[in-house]
Amino acid sequence: MKISKALSVIAVAALLSAGTLSTGTIVSADSVSDAKSAVSKNQSATAALVTKLQDAQANVSKINNQISDKVVSIQNTQDSIDAAETKIADYDGQIQKATAEVNSRKAVLKRQLVSLQKQVGDSVTGNVYMDFMLNAKNLSDLVSRGFTVNKLNQASQEALSAVQEAKAKVASLKSEQEAKRQQLVTSKATLVADKAKLETMKASATKQANDLSAQVEANKAQLTNLQSSVSKATADAAAALVAQANTAKAQPQAAVVATSHHTAASAATTIASATPAAHYGSNMSGFVAAALAQRGKPYVWGAAGPSSFDCSGLVVYAAKLAGLGSLPHQASQLQQIGSPVSLSNLQPGDLLFWGAPAYHVAIYIGGGTFVHAPNPGQTVTTQSVGSWTPTNARRI
Repeated sequence: MKISKALSVIAVAALLSAGTLSTGTIVSADSVSDAKSAVSKNQSATAALVTKLQDAQANVSKINNQISDKVVSIQNTQDSIDAAETKIADYDGQIQKATAEVNSRKAVLKRQLVSLQKQVGDSVTGNVYMDFMLNAKNLSDLVSRGFTVNKLNQASQEALSAVQEAKAKVASLKSEQEAKRQQLVTSKATLVADKAKLETMKASATKQANDLSAQVEANKAQLTNLQSSVSKATADAAAALVAQANTAKAQPQAAVVATSHHTAASAATTIASATPAAHYGSNMSGFVAAALAQRGKPYVWGAAGPSSFDCSGLVVYAAKLAGLGSLPHQASQLQQIGSPVSLSNLQPGDLLFWGAPAYHVAIYIGGGTFVHAPNPGQTVTTQSVGSWTPTNARRI
């Protein structure tokens, strides 16, 4: 803006000195105006595309997070299926053992009957126990034999009942586990189908983001050419004005031109001083250091190290290495732990979140930079907060 004002000063000086404008000067001014108008339109169009691109990239990140959550849920469901199958196998073993015990008890009863039969001889009533009682020698022997029969019957009945009850209970538990396993298998199938749908959505969203990115790059290339045209048109206009100004008196011209050069120099100084110097914090915690050590490793849905990660998996893995304990492997759940912290008061180790509930998480490392696992096809890397502003942050 200040450079444009400087050119305006030159133009005014030339007008004051020369008194009139030639047709060629008017054409040059129109060329500058047209070029600047084209640049402005390009910048507006590019800004709109960048907004769409950021929205598309956010959508890709959301879908990636959903897929990672599905992968984790599928893994957890499979673990539950495996546990149910282990219990079913254990119950099968218990049922077989109970069946063997029942058979053993029956064999004992059979041996008891055979033993009594030998003592009684030929059966009179057809009931071995009754015959055993009838063969008592006297009242005392009858009482003794009655006591023996009762004890045998009671012991055998209790043993059989206990075994049968245990067998029935185990069979019931097995049925429950089989029903639970079937539910888990159904749930897993649903999760797998949902994951496939999300992958299709992700492919479409990624294509959209890539197309927008290509348009942004094309606009930037066009902008470079337009800016060159502006520079050339501006230079031509300035040259024409200076040529007219040369017909005026030397002193006023020198004073005005000197003033304009001073204004342009001030503008250049202002532009240079407006460029911030990047800096990076050096006081990093073990948590940050552990995350940074994973740079270059690929993004994989549902992965939590050591060779690959998704966004929340990187946080979980780095936290374990740093001795921070076990953290939940979901961005939305990580967003619930710790305490909120302002984005203007970040410290290394703070967690950055995009979305509420979060669909992406990263670790702030200081200096306006964070480390994260971005997307499939990319690796763990660092990125500027300014290039992708988080929604909120928490300190664990």
